[in-house]
This record gives sequence, structure tokens and C-alpha cells, in this order.
Amino acid sequence: MTLLNTFANLGGTWPASFIMYLIGQYTIPPTCVVGDDGVEVCSGGRDAYFPLQIILSGLGCLWVFIMGKRVNYVAELPDDAWLTHIGENQDEENEMQALGKGSKSK
Repeated sequence: MTLLNTFANLGGTWPASFIMYLIGQYTIPPTCVVGDDGVEVCSGGRDAYFPLQIILSGLGCLWVFIMGKRVNYVAELPDDAWLTHIGENQDEENEMQALGKGSKSK
């Protein structure tokens, strides 16, 4: 369970690391020049946070627009639609064998 919880935590935190990496890649640092009077003057540069925020928000809205109906359909399925029925046949066979009615046909 600890390993499963670790994977769940990583699944929720890796997007933040990815976004911070993208911000670092697309940020342009300002150019600084020392003037005649010895004062450093910096100009230019661009922070990538807001452009990435706009692009990724647009992608999120596009995903909701495209997948919204399917997500609502899956959310409205009855509870028994979520059951996998894995092992149910095995349980019935075990019960029949315990009663002495094996699955051998005559």
C-alpha cells in the first residue's frame, strides 16, 4: 500500500515539475548593461508563466469541450456497470466442488 500511495502522490505532483521545467525553458532573461555612471540597467526579458497559463488553460477548455459528453455518460452509468465480475465464476465452481457437484460432465 505504501508503494501504491507513493505512485498516487507522484501522479498528482509531476505536472507541477513539468510546468516549472517549461517555464524555465521559455523564460528569456533580461539583458543587463553597466552604464557610464556605473549603474547596471536591465531591459528586455520575458516571463513564460502567463503565456503558458493561457495555452494550458485553453487546452483544458478544449479537453472539456471534446470529452465532456463522454465523461458525463460514464459518470451517469449505474453502479453495477462498474463491476468487473472477476472471479465470480471461480467462486461458483468452488462452491459446487465443496458440495460434491464437480464440473465433470457424464
